[in-house]
Amino acid sequence: MPLPPSFRHILVGTQRSLILGAALAVLFSATASAQTAPAGPQTKLASVTQSGSHAYSSAQVAALGGLQTGATVDRDAIQAAANRLARSGLFSTVQFRFSTGASGLNVTFEVQDAETFPITLDNLPWITGEELTGILTQAGIAGRTSAPASGSVDDAIAQFLQKTLQTKSVNATVTYAVMPVPGTNDRVLSFKAAGADVHVASLQFSDPLAANDPAVKAQLATIVGKPFSLMALERFDFEQVRPVYLSHAYLHVKFSSPTIRFADSNSINITIPIDPGPAFVWGGVAWNGNHAYTTSDLTALVNATGLTKDQPADGTKITAMWQSIRAAYGHRGYIDATVEPKETFDEAAHRASYQVDISEGDQYHMGNLVLTGLAVEAERSLRAAWHIPQGQVFDQTFCDYFLSRGIAEALKGLPAAQDTVGHYLEKNAQQKTVDVMIDFQ
Repeated sequence: MPLPPSFRHILVGTQRSLILGAALAVLFSATASAQTAPAGPQTKLASVTQSGSHAYSSAQVAALGGLQTGATVDRDAIQAAANRLARSGLFSTVQFRFSTGASGLNVTFEVQDAETFPITLDNLPWITGEELTGILTQAGIAGRTSAPASGSVDDAIAQFLQKTLQTKSVNATVTYAVMPVPGTNDRVLSFKAAGADVHVASLQFSDPLAANDPAVKAQLATIVGKPFSLMALERFDFEQVRPVYLSHAYLHVKFSSPTIRFADSNSINITIPIDPGPAFVWGGVAWNGNHAYTTSDLTALVNATGLTKDQPADGTKITAMWQSIRAAYGHRGYIDATVEPKETFDEAAHRASYQVDISEGDQYHMGNLVLTGLAVEAERSLRAAWHIPQGQVFDQTFCDYFLSRGIAEALKGLPAAQDTVGHYLEKNAQQKTVDVMIDFQ
């Protein structure tokens, strides 16, 4: 797999390698015969050290580079080691320097660790945890459970996974990609077997609430009978099952790794262990930093969601409440406002309370409405439907509605080119205005 652009320009050659080659040539010219000399002069490698890596020791860097102390090396061998380190993907930069001593050549690789991601196997239920551990050792990252976004290490993991599948009579091509984890800001390095034929025969839950919920049952068809995918299963848990528990005030619900058993050679039975935890009651909200809205105003927004003190703390209502408060600030032109709730759980009383820090920012007003790509009649109709006059407080709520549905309603029956509608909000931080630009193509 070719390296991404961010890895193609890693500093591995540089002037240091040129200096190294010239210095070694001078150092060993007296012993190098023109007829017998290899690609470069050779000397004994006394030591290999690394500087800059927090993840790998000097010995590990030497092994990843293919160098062994005591061996004879030339300039090409050291350059090749630097290239291998760069191609591994484990380091965002690779440089090297050297010194000579009585015992031979001392090489130091100056490296920086690249970002790594937890390794997951998306649709490889044939691979056991023990086998994966062995594969990571073979790939040169023994004792680790994460890998970089790309590079020779990832390629090796994919190749070893593919060979292991072949020993199990599974013919598939293993690929990999960095993928987002549903419902979080985390990402994982997901290995997927293209061509693997394994389907979900059944999906069960350890907890009766999920097992008996009608809404969950209605969505099982999106998983059962379909090709197995761990990523799809995690998305199902987050989008379909987790909201059921939140709506019953189980705010600490936990999903463990699924238990997978083969029903036959091409299908699997899955059980998802769920720990609902305690059901919480609503303890209220304390506000900090609010000025555009009074505490009474914000409390009214809370009450409008149906949350009542000492009653079940419905997690879906809590989420809707934060959204309504953010929307309220956007409605009054505070488009940069941030609402940051901090949870406080009384584990003994099972009470959920929140401290909310609000940073309102500046209030913005309407600037220009810029429309392009429309006929005169269509533009006239669209401007008539836009209800924020220039200079009036900018209403983010109306703007969102207008972009999602208002345009189509205003242009209904008119010959307007709406195949592609682009929009952009341009803020003027000095004048505190917002220009709304809508382009029709």
